Amino acid sequence: MPSSSLTSTEYRRTAAGQWLRMGAVSALFGSLYMWRGGMALLFLLTASCMLMLGGAMLQLLGPRRVNITRRIYPIHPVAGDTLTIELQLAFTSRIPLPWMLIADNWDGGCHRELLFPGFRRSFTYSYTLEGVPRGIHRLQNCTVTWGDLPGLFTGELRPESREGFRVLPRALPVHGTLPGSGMAAGGIAVLHQGKAQGSEAADIRDYAPGDPLSRIHWKNSARKGTLQSRVPEREQGRMTCIVLANDPASYAIPHALLPPRIRRNASPPAFERAVSAAMGLLLAAERSEAYVQLFSGGWPEGMARYEGLGRMPARVRELLTEIVPDGNRSLARLLEDASRHWIPGMKVTVITGLLDTESARALAGCLTQGIQVELYYMWDRQAEPAGRAVATDAKPRQAGTVTASLQRLGARLYCLDDSGLMSGHGEAAIHGHTGQKI
Repeated sequence: MPSSSLTSTEYRRTAAGQWLRMGAVSALFGSLYMWRGGMALLFLLTASCMLMLGGAMLQLLGPRRVNITRRIYPIHPVAGDTLTIELQLAFTSRIPLPWMLIADNWDGGCHRELLFPGFRRSFTYSYTLEGVPRGIHRLQNCTVTWGDLPGLFTGELRPESREGFRVLPRALPVHGTLPGSGMAAGGIAVLHQGKAQGSEAADIRDYAPGDPLSRIHWKNSARKGTLQSRVPEREQGRMTCIVLANDPASYAIPHALLPPRIRRNASPPAFERAVSAAMGLLLAAERSEAYVQLFSGGWPEGMARYEGLGRMPARVRELLTEIVPDGNRSLARLLEDASRHWIPGMKVTVITGLLDTESARALAGCLTQGIQVELYYMWDRQAEPAGRAVATDAKPRQAGTVTASLQRLGARLYCLDDSGLMSGHGEAAIHGHTGQKI
């Protein structure tokens, strides 16, 4: 951290107030001594003058440069971790200091450390931040204060503070197999409907930048008017698209399902569980080197999109670190945009809080076209009356709910509010995280 500098206007105002207060006390003792005399008043007058002399020395010869360095452990924290911050303090001063107070003001709280320097000019100490939530955390400011023994005269420095760190979401342990494996997880049966995976329609998709010319299907391209590419066998069997809803409506708790007030803060917010599920699925796909896409709202181009093999790009980790449920694109619109490049046989994983009717219609259409659908959700609701689209109840997979309707079409369902899922078998273990310090 850079060296500190004195705070100009505020510091001068504080110093002037201290001198006026002590000057008034000394003037009072001096007036009383001149009027009545006596050894007691002389002692008080002498003591006040000595305190003023000590205050002058403190402000003239006290610390003028403070250097603070912080080290944060672990280097790549995940949500819920306890962070240890090791602080190294060094300063220069021409006189011994009775005490010094260092206050670190972080986004989520403040830590104060009281030191007794004397003739020492450097210190090292550590403190912890417990249960740090996901997101970017910055040091708002740091204040270093010192003073004389009774605390009548003090000095203050505010070192420049640009410290910060990223906290990644904690990956949700996922039951069962990795994305694109085609096997059921958590003991839920999977029904496949629609076109066969080996059909011509499943072998061809729109051209993507980077596809070699040898894979372009010229006949189909001429028929459709746009470039079409053949899907390699490896890619065809392991394509996965993850759609993460981040609009507020998707995470509004139905009034009938509101928990008692005393229990509302006992579990993580629904959106935090959704982000954890997305991180767990991406880490699983990363380990299996599956072809994966991520769609979510909020990026400058209108939605976040990552597709590729192997290691997860840093921008995807940053998205999952910073994303909040404030998107202006509904889940139905995200599904509409993402489905433009979906082909029969691939897998689509949708993560949301409460599935709306329009999104349920879109997923039902995907299932009838031979696309595998997984749904991670928090709450369910009753389906609409007969003759209308599928729509959700508090109990998953119950007849007459949205999720039950989707399951009858072949969707796989995972309730994020299920303790069994939350304590899964570690398919996306948290040690797979990578992160970065800012």
